[in-house]
Amino acid sequence: MALTFDDGPFSYTSQILDILDNLNVQATFFVAGNNKGKKRIDDTNTAWPAVLRRMHAAGHQIASHSWSHRNLNQVNSTIQRTEIIYNEMAFRNLFGWFPTYFRAPFLECSTASGCQSLMKTLGYHLLGVNVDTKDYMYDSPSLIQTAKDRFSQAVSQDPTRKGYIVLAHDVHVQTVVNLTQYMIETSKARGYRLVTVGECLGDPRANWYRPVNPSPTTTRTSATTVSSRTSATAIPTSNSGLKISPDQTCGGGAAGFTCQGSKYGNCCSFYGFW
Repeated sequence: MALTFDDGPFSYTSQILDILDNLNVQATFFVAGNNKGKKRIDDTNTAWPAVLRRMHAAGHQIASHSWSHRNLNQVNSTIQRTEIIYNEMAFRNLFGWFPTYFRAPFLECSTASGCQSLMKTLGYHLLGVNVDTKDYMYDSPSLIQTAKDRFSQAVSQDPTRKGYIVLAHDVHVQTVVNLTQYMIETSKARGYRLVTVGECLGDPRANWYRPVNPSPTTTRTSATTVSSRTSATAIPTSNSGLKISPDQTCGGGAAGFTCQGSKYGNCCSFYGFW
């Protein structure tokens, strides 16, 4: 069984990490880069870089959940791609890699919107769930029992029958102080082993992240597709007319900044943000 937490990091994420550490459990965090007014995850003036590095050092899997948590079925292809690439750039700034696993906000990523095609083009595993606690609906002491009941009723008493990918959110206080420990204790009591999504799917840890500067064309097998992707970092051939970014912002030609040669690294993407 894989416990997954969407939308963070947030104010309560460190508490969830404490619980996971104390109970010797590894989980998967689908990280949104700049949602809920928290500022960018790679902003060194926030707590997020330290929280995410702690998360990674503890062996939890880090995956992408888009940049600003927009419904990808309701935006055009340019915005869809921007939502993915901006998050890649933030992960690059923090770790020198970005995840190969992605879960769409609101679980909305249809064929008709072009979202699924984009995921294949960019080489992502597109992850769903088979247990949704809907904890966001029950974030109060009087209601959180409903999320617990949803979890308990969905998970078989027989751990040999089925595996589960469970959805919760590390941005809700009752999930942290109430639901998370309940899910762990209930799962262990029923004989389940709690692992990351990658381990649950039998995917080696080496496949969970893509380095910033892969070979010009990388072919890989995902959980559902075989896709070819061009490097996510296309360095400009010239800085003519552009200023070196002073604040890690990659604004393109219109903003007049380039990250090539900046102290933050060459945060350029094949999509043209530099």
